[in-house]
Amino acid sequence: MSIDWALIRLKATAEYLQLVEEIKPVQGFLLDLQGYTLMLLAEEGPGAGSIVEIGSFMGKSTCWLARGAKRAQREKVYAIDPFTGSPEHQSGGICEVSVIAEDGSTFPMFEQNIRALGVLEQVVPIVARSEDAARDWHGPIRLLFIDGDHSYEASKLDFDLWSPFVVPGGIIVFHDIGEWEGVTRFYNEHVITDPRYKQLLNLYSMCVVVKSAS
Repeated sequence: MSIDWALIRLKATAEYLQLVEEIKPVQGFLLDLQGYTLMLLAEEGPGAGSIVEIGSFMGKSTCWLARGAKRAQREKVYAIDPFTGSPEHQSGGICEVSVIAEDGSTFPMFEQNIRALGVLEQVVPIVARSEDAARDWHGPIRLLFIDGDHSYEASKLDFDLWSPFVVPGGIIVFHDIGEWEGVTRFYNEHVITDPRYKQLLNLYSMCVVVKSAS
């Protein structure tokens, strides 16, 4: 290995560690390497169109996506979420979140986080359920991140509503595959078996697929 390639790899590692430290205070269920992958897809991913995430919680994935898009001066990130949490986040749920149990919404914390990370202007929050937001959506999407309600029915609904907007050659990312039964069953039955989609990466439960260009 040449010294130039060694320096490039060291620089990339240093950048990753710095970004992880900056985004670390944002509460969420996304692994650091998964977030960095989202950033790279937002920065360098194929196609033209918006970046849309279904399920934003407190903004961890939003910040990663927006950092990538901002660095490349590309499209804004549309963060779609009612900000009331999934069923497991409610009071008494298996992943109870105190701010939801106490205040009923994560939106104030979401807004605080994207402002603190310097991506406020790169993000367009849409405070709505996925199905309500989809009724008013018309433009192309180049990168779609599905990380909302993990039930089979909700995962299928999100995919059915939003995947038609993804451009040929565009990317769809699913979170918690293998971790939550509902979304895992949907992914195995309806995505990896569909010839229109090809899995590019499975990174610790985050699966990245590309939509066929044909």
